[in-house]
Amino acid sequence: MKNASSETHVPARESPALVRVAWPAFLLGLVFLGWCAGNGKWTPAAWRYPTAYTEPEKGDVVHALAMMKAGANGEFLPLGWKGAKDLGAPFEANWNDWPLVEEVLVVLFSGLGSVFGLFAGMNIATVLAHLTAAAAFYWLARTENCSRLCAFVAALAYGLAPFIFAQSPFHITTEYVWHVPLFLPIWRWSATAPGIEWGSRKFWYAVTVAAVAGLQSPYFTNILCQLTLLGAVALYWRDRSWPPLKSALAVIGTAAVAFAVMNLDTWTYKAVHGANPGALVREYKWLEIYGLKLVDLVVPPVTHHAEMFSRFAQAHRAAAPLQDEGSYLGIVGILSLGWLVATAVSDVVRGRANAIPLAAWQVLWIVLCFSTGGLNSILGAFGFTLFRTGCRYSIVILAIVLLYAAQRLTAWQEEQEAANGAGAAKLFSKVAAAFLCALILWDQVPRAPTMAQTTAIARQVDGDREFVGKMETVLPPGSMVFQLPVMDFPESPLPGIPSYDHFRPYLYSQHLRFSFGSMKGRPREQWQHELQKLLLDGAQINQEEKKIQFNTANVRRAVDELQRLGFKAIYINRNGFPDRGKGLEEALLEIGYDKPPIRNATGDLVCIQLTEKAVDK
Repeated sequence: MKNASSETHVPARESPALVRVAWPAFLLGLVFLGWCAGNGKWTPAAWRYPTAYTEPEKGDVVHALAMMKAGANGEFLPLGWKGAKDLGAPFEANWNDWPLVEEVLVVLFSGLGSVFGLFAGMNIATVLAHLTAAAAFYWLARTENCSRLCAFVAALAYGLAPFIFAQSPFHITTEYVWHVPLFLPIWRWSATAPGIEWGSRKFWYAVTVAAVAGLQSPYFTNILCQLTLLGAVALYWRDRSWPPLKSALAVIGTAAVAFAVMNLDTWTYKAVHGANPGALVREYKWLEIYGLKLVDLVVPPVTHHAEMFSRFAQAHRAAAPLQDEGSYLGIVGILSLGWLVATAVSDVVRGRANAIPLAAWQVLWIVLCFSTGGLNSILGAFGFTLFRTGCRYSIVILAIVLLYAAQRLTAWQEEQEAANGAGAAKLFSKVAAAFLCALILWDQVPRAPTMAQTTAIARQVDGDREFVGKMETVLPPGSMVFQLPVMDFPESPLPGIPSYDHFRPYLYSQHLRFSFGSMKGRPREQWQHELQKLLLDGAQINQEEKKIQFNTANVRRAVDELQRLGFKAIYINRNGFPDRGKGLEEALLEIGYDKPPIRNATGDLVCIQLTEKAVDK
């Protein structure tokens, strides 16, 4: 196997430096074009709109955008207590009870939003997730002695992983999987003699990667620590050597320290203000619903270019009782996994257990641990339910099998060049690589959204921006707006309203404050539910008119309380009421608030001023 740093077969007219730059540059260009194709972002105007907005299955995108705006306002600083002064009115929103580790990423996204605009900044952030994944994998593959062609193909498959597309843009921090391939040499070193020698270059590499991992998704920090520890324990068992285990524990400790540092704000807030067990709720059922499932590794997304694949995916999704977050490995990934499994099985059949690839043991552990009903579920049955979405580890499997295939193909490529002559073998390798790249682009880049879909997003965004602009025209700066129906934050959807839909007006506001957005579970926020209960007390549904008839005396008492607190308007998400808010509007009109309501263009949002009554009733 050739040395990763060698520059053989470079034409005399090209410098090695130019070659080293050209390959990754072309790779990143392809990945960028693949993202643009999959999201229909070919013009500057298109970049000014998000790739998702109010779709229920991607409703978390509004939450991500709200964090970006708070960060741009200087209200989301790493390690410090976090709040948003324009949310959680009449107080300041508390965002400290949720243990968010990826604060550095949020600051990066906020900076992009400040420079390029909120939606364009988010689009750039999602592109960077793909680009960094491809770049990191290519670098790793080259350092692991893969040929440029094999490294290029594998990096393209990883950079355009269906998992990354599936997380975009609503799980924007989960999209950032660029560091996962960097785990692979650490796992190999920890499991093979002489282990990770204390103070060596390998040691400092591993410690650095662990520190970086600890600042990002805890899902991937978790698997880094697990497989590092398992490898080191296996090596200790074989050789009874303590130093490699000590080094592995140092790597795990570094990741733990980084994780702890990013949780200091949550822990110190808890120490000062007491625990809030109602903020982060992880029910056991989600470990089974979102567990890793082997079938999902081979089921393509419904947005696949092939109509046959798309129909198959739709049928599977309709029949499957459990859910997935984009586990499809792609055809290249599936072939790589099949190759690894076939090799491992062959070694077992031949009685060569010691020859089983380390990658096979790693994949086996991930499957046993995170599959529905696996070891992670057993831990969950005893109360440890933190890692509820086991299907996210599909991207780790993809990284493992792609590197395995790239290394094996590199060895085969070198054998062919030695046996059949470099010219013919190189030509065949280039043709095969071109075919695989085309296959990846066709198979893994999703079908672009339809004109109807992009138009619907643009219409909703423009309508909300205009709606908030009208609110700010009639309401004084600093006015507080009470949002109905009352919704808890976070992860508390209502029928007809995704969990974070109430953040929509905040995204466009310059000087209004909104009642939604403070962490649930603390007594301070309970007043909103009590006021809504008063508002609904005595209400009845008129089946003939399909309208809620409110008790006007209770509505008057509720509104008087809102005005006493300083609220100047009521915001109604009509999707949260069976009569689309018609009865509430009429009740407010009846008690004297008869200024023309402000409505958004799509008809789902209404704002009614409480500043003064036009008619004293």
